[in-house]
Amino acid sequence: MLARSPDALGHKDSAANVPEFAALKTGEAMVVDGVLDEPFWKECTVATGLIDQRTGQPAVEQTLIRIAYTTNYLYVAVECLDTNTAALRATERREDRSFVADDWIEVHVDPPHNHRGKYAFFTNPLGTRADANEGPSGVFNYGWSADWDCAAKILADRWTFEMRIPFTVFNYFRRDDQRWGFNITRLQRRTDVTSFWSFNATDFYKPRHFGHLTDLDLGDSVFDRNWEVTPYASVQTDFNGDVDTRFRAGVDAKFRVTPSIISSWTVTPDFGQIEADDDTIELRDTERFLPEKRLFFNEGEELMRAPHRVYYSRRFTDLDFGAKASGQGSGYNFNFQNIYGDVANDGQFHGNSTVLRVNQDVGERSSLGYYAAGSALDEGHSIAASADGYFFLTDAWRARFQTALTDEELLVDGAGTSRDGAGQLGSASLIYDLYPWTVQANYNAISREFFPLLGYIPRRDVFGPSLWADYHPRSGSSWYKEYNVGYETQYLMDGSGDESIRDHDIYGRVLLRNDLALRASYDNQYHRPFDNWRVGGGVDVWASDYFRAINISYGHGEFEKTLYDEVVVGKRFKFWERLPIRWDFNVRLEDRQDDDPEVVWLNRLVVDLYITDDMWVKTSLQLRDTGVHNYSVIYGWRFRYNTYWYVVFNHVQDESEEEEGSVMTKVTYTFQKKRRG
Repeated sequence: MLARSPDALGHKDSAANVPEFAALKTGEAMVVDGVLDEPFWKECTVATGLIDQRTGQPAVEQTLIRIAYTTNYLYVAVECLDTNTAALRATERREDRSFVADDWIEVHVDPPHNHRGKYAFFTNPLGTRADANEGPSGVFNYGWSADWDCAAKILADRWTFEMRIPFTVFNYFRRDDQRWGFNITRLQRRTDVTSFWSFNATDFYKPRHFGHLTDLDLGDSVFDRNWEVTPYASVQTDFNGDVDTRFRAGVDAKFRVTPSIISSWTVTPDFGQIEADDDTIELRDTERFLPEKRLFFNEGEELMRAPHRVYYSRRFTDLDFGAKASGQGSGYNFNFQNIYGDVANDGQFHGNSTVLRVNQDVGERSSLGYYAAGSALDEGHSIAASADGYFFLTDAWRARFQTALTDEELLVDGAGTSRDGAGQLGSASLIYDLYPWTVQANYNAISREFFPLLGYIPRRDVFGPSLWADYHPRSGSSWYKEYNVGYETQYLMDGSGDESIRDHDIYGRVLLRNDLALRASYDNQYHRPFDNWRVGGGVDVWASDYFRAINISYGHGEFEKTLYDEVVVGKRFKFWERLPIRWDFNVRLEDRQDDDPEVVWLNRLVVDLYITDDMWVKTSLQLRDTGVHNYSVIYGWRFRYNTYWYVVFNHVQDESEEEEGSVMTKVTYTFQKKRRG
């Protein structure tokens, strides 16, 4: 049964009328086959009543949820009712990939029930697994990965799945009578409906609005260190005029210190099999931010985000050694790491860096964050400290702040001390967030000297306010599915009081009932000494259908005294279920004042081939007008349960037509205790 009565409330706020249901404790093992034929499933409470996010009413196609557990595992069984299972979208076969074109279910779990973080477990009708986690910042960490089991079945009137999730993948407490935060999200591609078991129109994905999973007696749960040791060996041959062959070996390890703390270690890791970052030809005057993809950094990464990024893991480029511990305490969580290796940030440095991040719970939803980092390098030292807070004043009104200091003395490229001094940062925000409105007013003050070696601060020597407002209603029956309009502005001065940034940006998008989306924007930006502007628009045909969609954008404007016209086209194809293809083409005609017009373009083709469920080839071809071409091919084969073989080929041709290439082969094997059902 689904409980929504006031008696089931688990929050102090009387308006937090969230659903809850009880988990069943069992001593029986489960065969993970997607068939709900174990006897204990018949004894379980069934939760249902998922809410359509656009209508705010119960979804037409409902979902049935059952939860059981043993001393080792959390069992999840879900039935997704569907009157037309022949139209199910189920194509993704590689694990830990976004289900961009498929029907899917997300199981959200908040074990400490602190309303600030969650674990997310995804599957599609093929039983393909994906996972992620989230910290107090509310930003998903898609790089987090865990070892768990899932299987699905497609039946005549529904698709079903079973998950078996070891408690060792969670940071949790071994206590009886626990109440965890819990939610289920379902996306049905055929009807373009997203529904939630515990729904809130403003923050439907956030753990502060989760329902409750009760009756969890975990005092006798089995504590397992869950050792995983993964050695690797690789051979790489570079073809750069000369042939250079290098052998490399290393090891990664992780284990549980307690049920709520995990530790990770690495020695000379090799990230050669990581997929390359997409190239761009953006018009921008700041460094491009890139997401983290390397597994060592992703444990605890969800805790590291602050309003201004005083920590950015991509600064670490090559590791000799790394160790970290992260986890949950009573009223706080933390991530501590020590890394010895290379760091890149406006120069190349080598040495040891220690980083600590602590997030402290304040009340039911608010938090304080503390950050400290110290780098002792061959080229000098860098120290940074920061404190930040996020406070709920009411359900709609929030306040946020951050203050930070740096002290650096760094020698860059033997040219004398080129970074020397102490810097400061201060910021404050007032936020109104209540569906369908979000309004945020900020004030930032960042000194010229504030330049954290391990951070990403795209602008310094800026002082002034900014404002962002967005209106985003949704509808289940009107002429539109949803639309949003927004306005952003900022006015920043430098330390001398002279104007340096003045932006006014307006944008809008509407998704029509026929799945046609229209976009428009106007940007007027003064970035001293340039007056930049842009008028843009676009159309997305079959916007909600990933492999049918056609995305076209057009922009006309001026950037740093260069007039331009730009067209961007994106299309995805799937001629065969095991062969998804993504194509992007960006072309820009630039009319410089003193030169003839120039055509700048980037053509990218990304091809995935699933030879079997455990064998794949990914090919990326990125071609540019300047003669810079980048080709990469990654072959991966899981030929035993914990054993992977990779072959990676890269070829780069630069503007001078010089060519560089490499071939790398790598084998990894993970030693771990065999899990039993």
